[in-house]
Amino acid sequence: MQVSNDVLAVLSEARVEGNKLFLEGQLDRRLYTNTNKVLEAAGGKWNRKEKAHIFDGSAEGRIDDIILSGSVVVPKDDFNFFPTPEKIINGMVASANIQDGDRVLEPSCGDGRIVKAVAKAASNLNIVAVELDEKRIQQLKNDPELKPLLNPEITGTSVELIEGDFLRHEMDGKFDVIIMNPPFKNKADIKHTNRALDLLLSGGMYTRGGRLRGILSAGVLFRVDALTKAFRERVKLLGGSFTELEDKAFKESGTLVKAVLLEIDF
Repeated sequence: MQVSNDVLAVLSEARVEGNKLFLEGQLDRRLYTNTNKVLEAAGGKWNRKEKAHIFDGSAEGRIDDIILSGSVVVPKDDFNFFPTPEKIINGMVASANIQDGDRVLEPSCGDGRIVKAVAKAASNLNIVAVELDEKRIQQLKNDPELKPLLNPEITGTSVELIEGDFLRHEMDGKFDVIIMNPPFKNKADIKHTNRALDLLLSGGMYTRGGRLRGILSAGVLFRVDALTKAFRERVKLLGGSFTELEDKAFKESGTLVKAVLLEIDF
């Protein structure tokens, strides 16, 4: 069951307390009826006494999944890691116009496929890749394609792996390019991108020639919470643009989540 953007906006503005969801504001009859159909299909039952829709489990998790996928039928994964399809990676890398000698950051590198594509884009790159999952870090260290690039004494393109939380880890030095597909759930994509933009700041000014390319949830286009609205305004002020990816762009990765490409050049 696909969910329209106006209903998604209502859900993004709803108040959640445990297994209860409260709709905010006055909805016209058509919009309320459509929203109620979605909530019922998702397992929410209207409780007149509570004046809320009641779910068997966490209402927040259920609604967040719907907002991310634009559908009541959501993937089984928790949205924290979905590999980026090759077609999308190639488009991101080409758009970033990576130059010889650039310092490039991948803030949540997952299985390393974006890092590998970046390494082939130009020469003498200094690539910094951050990953929270310890098991994935070990897999990356043993990856035959990446292993030769992990030697700190290497000449030419090198890769530095950092195990940690990108939102908390202290990053050293400046970056020319940041290319990313962050986790989406709980607006982590916005939080990661805001942090990435902060890293492109130098002395209060954005690095001239700096570039950011990111895959984000399509929710950034219509959510009406304070964080998302402030993020859209920040992107607008920076001259950035969102391009909606085709429907089912991530289907081969096991999810129907809707996504956009963010492009910002300084």
